[in-house]
Amino acid sequence: MLYSRFPVISGSICSVLLGFAGAAHGAPPESITVGSLTLEYCNSDYDGYCGSIKRALDPTGGVRGSINIGFEYYPRFDQRSPALGTIVPQEGGPGYSSTGTRDAYLNIFGSLRERRDILIVDKRGTGTSDPIDCPGIQTGDPSDPAALKACGDQLGRKAPLYGTRLAVDDIVAVLDALQIGVVDFYGDSYGTYVGQVFAAWHPTRLRSIILDSAYPARPPDVWFPTDWATGRDGLDLVCERSPSCRALRGRSTNRIERLLRELRTHSISGVAPDADGLPLEVTLDVSTLFLLMTNLGNSPITYRDLDAAARAWFDRRDSLPLLRLAAEYNTPFVSSPEDFSYGQYQAVICAEYPLHYDLNASPAQRRRQYDRAIEDARRTRPDLFAPFTIDEALAANANFTPLATCLDWPKPPPAYPQGDPLPAHPKFPDVPTLVLSGDLDSVTSPEDATQAAAQFPNVVHLIVPNFTHVTAYYYSDVGYLPDGGDTTHCVQRIVRRFIEALSTGSTNCLDGIRPIRTVPDFAKSVRDLDPVNAMAGNKAGRDELKLATGAIETVGDTFARFLVTYGIGSGLRGGEFTYLQKPYGYEFDLDRVKWAQDLAVSGKLRWYTKTGDVFADVRLRQGGRNIGHLTFFWNDVEKNATTFIEGTIEGKRVRAKRIAP
Repeated sequence: MLYSRFPVISGSICSVLLGFAGAAHGAPPESITVGSLTLEYCNSDYDGYCGSIKRALDPTGGVRGSINIGFEYYPRFDQRSPALGTIVPQEGGPGYSSTGTRDAYLNIFGSLRERRDILIVDKRGTGTSDPIDCPGIQTGDPSDPAALKACGDQLGRKAPLYGTRLAVDDIVAVLDALQIGVVDFYGDSYGTYVGQVFAAWHPTRLRSIILDSAYPARPPDVWFPTDWATGRDGLDLVCERSPSCRALRGRSTNRIERLLRELRTHSISGVAPDADGLPLEVTLDVSTLFLLMTNLGNSPITYRDLDAAARAWFDRRDSLPLLRLAAEYNTPFVSSPEDFSYGQYQAVICAEYPLHYDLNASPAQRRRQYDRAIEDARRTRPDLFAPFTIDEALAANANFTPLATCLDWPKPPPAYPQGDPLPAHPKFPDVPTLVLSGDLDSVTSPEDATQAAAQFPNVVHLIVPNFTHVTAYYYSDVGYLPDGGDTTHCVQRIVRRFIEALSTGSTNCLDGIRPIRTVPDFAKSVRDLDPVNAMAGNKAGRDELKLATGAIETVGDTFARFLVTYGIGSGLRGGEFTYLQKPYGYEFDLDRVKWAQDLAVSGKLRWYTKTGDVFADVRLRQGGRNIGHLTFFWNDVEKNATTFIEGTIEGKRVRAKRIAP
C-alpha cells in the first residue's frame, strides 16, 4: 500500500475538525473519532486523548492470546487547516513507558502543535500496553539469577513476544487504525533502536527520523568498548574544560587510578546522605567505583564531583564526598511496571542484544560458552575496562552489556530466533535523518552513534559538547528536567527546525553550551578554601572572603543536586533543602545546609530556566551565631559564567566574584 506524504483527510478525520471547531470557545469534546477509533479525553494539561487497539500477542499463532496497545493522541491546535504531519516520539530503556515521558515530548514539540499532531504509543509490555510485571526483579534485585530465571519461567513461551519488530508493527497498526500515513519519528536511547527497526521494515511511513543518543541495532563489538572509554576519558575532558580542575597538575584519570589502587587494598565505609537525603550505611569498594564510572553517562553529577571527592580523600582522608556519590548511586530504585518494566527490559535484551552464548543451547552449554568468551577477553583484551581488570568489571555486576543475565532465559522458538530484529540485508530510507550525541555520553557513545548514522543515506550527525545521555531534554550537569525543558536554548531549537524544514539550519549555538563545572575542592573547614576575588568597594578581609567561598560552594552543591534528589535532600554535612517548580523555573529553600562543617547556610535560590539566571539570598551562621548575609547572581547558561557576590560578613561589606559553581 502506498501512503501519501501527509494524513488523508477522511470523513472520520473531518469529525475531529468539526468537534474541535465547536469546542474552540469551550471545553474540549469528551471523545473524538480519528480514523476508525474513538478516543477518550484523558489529559487536561495538554488536551490529550487516550485509546488502544487489540493485537495478536503472537502473529504467527504459535501462542494464543492478545495484547492491548495503548497510546495517547494530542491533536494539533489549528483544526481548520490541513495537518502538516504527525510526530511519533519513542522512549528508551528497554522497559520505559513512552507515555510516561509525555511532558518532555510535549514540551520539546509543543511549538509545533499548531499544525502537527503528536502520537505517543507504548511499546508492548510497557506503560499502558499490558506491562510485564516480574515481581522478583521489579521490586527486588534485577540482577539476581534466581529472580531472572523466575521471570523467564513466568513468561515461558511468551518471552520472545515483546521484541522490537513486533513493537514497531504495533505502532504501525495504530497508525493504520488512526489513518495516519507518514510520520516524523523521534527516538531517544533504546528509542533509536526502535527507530532503526521502524526504518528498516516500514521505510515508506517516515517523513523524517531523529535518533537522540543512538547505538547500532547490529553492533560490531558485543562489549560496546567505546562506551566505557567515553566515560573514562570523559573525566579528563571534563577536567580540561573546567578552569578549577585544569589548573591542577596531573590528569583526572590518574587520580582515579590512584583511588582504585587504594580500594584494592581496603574499602572505605561510613554513613552518607543518599539521593533521598537520608543517611545510608555505604561502602566504596572496587565494584562501587566501577559502577560509578559505568554510570557517568547517566549521572553528570559524578563527572562534577568525582575528581574533587578523590582529592578530598587523598589530602585530608575526608571520605564523605566519595561516600555520598556511592550512597546516591545505591539509593533503592523501585518503580511500578507501568513506569519501567524490568521484565520487558529483560525480554528484549535476551531476544535481541548480542550475547556471549547461544540461547538455543542448554543452560549448562551456555555457561561453558560464556566462560570461554570471558577467558578469551582476559587473554586477548585485558585492557577492555582499564584501569580495571576484566574480573573487576565482571565482579561489579554492571549492566554495561548483557552478560550473565540471560543464562537461564527460555529457549527461543524457530519463529523468533535470537538476534537483532533487522532484515538480513536492511536498506534504510533516503529520508532526512538527524543523529544527536552527547560527547560525554558513556551509555551510547558518539562512536556508537556514528555506526548507527552510517546506515542512513541522508544523515546529519551532531555531537553536542558537554552533554551526556539524551540531548533534546537535558540540562548540563543538572540532568533531565521533568517538563522536558532545554535551558540551553539550543538542541530543541535544532530538533524542531529539523522537523519543520528537514534541515538543521545553523548549529552555531552548540559551541556556546557550557561545560560541566567541577568542584574546585571539598573542604571540611572554610579555612581550607581559597577566598573569592574581591571587587571595587569590598571591605571584607581574607577570612570573610573564604566564608563567601564556603557559602557559594554550599549553594552550588545544592543546585547541582537538583533531580539527584526528588524535591528534598540534605547537605553534605548536615541541614536540609527542598525545591519546588514555579512558573519561572525552580525555587530552592535551604535550611542550615552544611557543605563545610563550620558554616551553615539558609535562604532561597531561584532558578529562572528560560533565561538561565540564578539568584540566591542566603544567611550565614557559624559557631552558633549569625555572621552575615549574602546575595549571589550568575547566568548558568553562559559558557564562562561568573558569580557576583554582595552582602556583609561580620559587619564588613563584601563585593566579590568567582567562577560560577
